[in-house]
This record gives sequence, C-alpha cells and structure tokens, in this order.
Amino acid sequence: MIVTYFYGDTPQEWNCSNYNCVIPARAINRTGVHEAYLAYLNDFQANQPHIQALCEKSDIIFIERNFFGDVNTMAMFWKVRNKVVAGVFDDAYDLLHPLNIPHKFWNEGTVKVTKPDGTVIEDNIKPPPLRQLKFGLPLVKGATMPSVMLCKDWGKYTKTYYLRNVLEFSEYQNVTRLHPHDEKEIYIGWCGSLSHLDSFLSSGIITALDNVCQKHSNVKVLISGDKRIFDELPLPENSKIFQEFVQKPDWPRLVKSLDIGLAPLTGRYDLRRSWIKGLEYMMLQVPWIGSDCITYNELRWYGLLVENTAQAWEKAITETINDIDNARKYAKGEPYIFALSQTSDLQLDNRLKIYQEIIDSEFDRRDVMSEINQTLVDHGAPSIKEIYDK
Repeated sequence: MIVTYFYGDTPQEWNCSNYNCVIPARAINRTGVHEAYLAYLNDFQANQPHIQALCEKSDIIFIERNFFGDVNTMAMFWKVRNKVVAGVFDDAYDLLHPLNIPHKFWNEGTVKVTKPDGTVIEDNIKPPPLRQLKFGLPLVKGATMPSVMLCKDWGKYTKTYYLRNVLEFSEYQNVTRLHPHDEKEIYIGWCGSLSHLDSFLSSGIITALDNVCQKHSNVKVLISGDKRIFDELPLPENSKIFQEFVQKPDWPRLVKSLDIGLAPLTGRYDLRRSWIKGLEYMMLQVPWIGSDCITYNELRWYGLLVENTAQAWEKAITETINDIDNARKYAKGEPYIFALSQTSDLQLDNRLKIYQEIIDSEFDRRDVMSEINQTLVDHGAPSIKEIYDK
C-alpha cells in the first residue's frame, strides 16, 4: 500500500500533524513493504508537478483538517480521477470554546494579513472554514478520528473510522527529567497546548491545587505551554513553575519531570479529544489523575479518574501524594505494559486494515445541499430554491 499524508500544521503549531501523519508514516515505512509520504497541504492545493506525481501513485491520499479553499477543489480534482481521498482530524472545531484561540478562525474565518506596506490587518475567509469543512468532507471517501464522539458527530458528512492516536516507541526510551528535583519534592502538573484553559477553569482543579499546596509545602505545580493557566493558579511563586514550549526532543523529558500528571477535561469540546495525554503519562511511568469522561474511559484501569469538582480533585491528589511510592510502583506495571501495546508499530496492522476498508468501500454520498444553501443565505445570496425557480 502507498499512503500519502498532506499535513496541515505549521512548525509553530506542530502537534496534531505529528500524531495524524508523521508517526503513522514512519511506522508504515519501517515495514519495508508499504510506503508512506509526507507533504505540506499548501503544496497539495497548489497542485505542483511533484505533488501530482505523488498523488498518482498513491493508493490513498489523506488530507489533514483544512478542508477549505482550494483544498476542497483539489479533493474533487483527484476524486474525479478515481483516486481514494480521505480525511483525518482530531478536534471538534464546531464546539471550540470562545477562550480557545482558534475559535475565531474556524467560526468567523478571522485571519491576519500582511499588506504590501507591511501593515498587518484582520480579514475574514468567506465562507468561514467551519462551514467549508462541512461541505468539503463529503468529497472524500471517509475520515479517521481518534475519538468515538468525533466519529459520531461527523458521520453525517462522511464515513468515519475510529483510529486511536498512538506513540512512537523510540521517543520514550531512557528519558531523563528536564526538571530534576529532590525525591522529597513532588511535582504535580500538566503540559500542553493553548486549548485547555477552560479545562482548568471549569473543572475545579485550580481550587484543588491551591488547597493541596497550602497543606503540602513539598508540592510544586509545573505548568508548560499556556501561561494563562499558570497565571490563574493562586499560588505563591515558590510553589509553581512555568515552562515555555520546548522542542520536540525535550517533550518526553518535560512530561517525565512530573511525579503526578494531571488531565482535566470539561465540556463538549473536551469530550472529543483523544486519549493521548493519559497514554503518554503511562508510557513515561508517571502516575496520573484525569477527569472521569468518555475520553479516558478505555484507560480507567490505569489512572485515577475523578468527577470535576474541587473536592474530588483535592481528595484524589492528596491520596496520591500520601501514597506516592505505591503510585510510582503501579505506574511501572500494568499502565506501562498497556501503553507499550499502543505504539505505532504494534498498532500498524489495525491502521492498515482501516485504510484498506476505506479503499475498498463504496463511495457513500452525504447530502450537503443544506449546508451549501445555508452558506448562500448567510452571505446574502439567493437560496438554491430561489436560483432554481428563476
């Protein structure tokens, strides 16, 4: 099988593309039997000659996330040439919280544009990317997603396939701490993207951490990535540590610095995330506590899942602190063994089976006329019926 992934992340936001495209491509190429290629989505929509050659020889072409503009045009271009085009994405763009930075982009199409004189202004993509995604997905044969809830939501636009995010085994071996500390100190924390502020504000965990640190002078809270979360913690400076974004090789070292990992999730958007944060803690043998929700349901035997109340979080964190030696011992056992089974190489057969299923499936047309019609009306154009009546 020959697979081509067109990834959507830029170097500044690199995260999703690693799980959706890069890790699977590496595993495929390690087989020596199948082939995988990676290319930037902007090159796909530009339809450059070397991209055309790549698509021509591919058995399946994956588009990551950005089904808007000329990406949709090129999806149709290859569809009518009898090539199998599929999608892959891992976020609920239709449920983004207003505090989530990409919210304005997906829902309003807000982008920053640099004019010839160097002035930066705001402009808007029309129709907004979210609307274009809804009538772009039916152009493809199917889409893989690492969340059962995402699969359910987007199944009305195309066939959806639940495919869990997995880890690259080699990246998590012989990892040393980026923040070494005395064994008597306990680092509790979270490392992640800019899309989790509401996960902290609405889960009760901020109050819980404040109470825990007041009662345990040896506890420090380590937050990495989103300074807004760090600033919301009402803790003295000597009780909390902020780490800026780190380069990819240092990421496992940063997570390994934690004695207790946190994974708070709240709301409809968070219920559609992948399980990757819990799985990563397990691979690094870090005891972890997460919100009791469908996202981590398959991992509930390997971590401590709690209700989203300050009392529940404080109780779970306190009990883990008081029993930290046993928590560390357990993290090295069943949770670690399970995480090892979820590496990219060991899960490759399942991935290729799903890819083959997409290739062999009949094209299942989804009705997108209602989406297109609403787009016309929202932008002051005649509806499809009005056009037809004329």
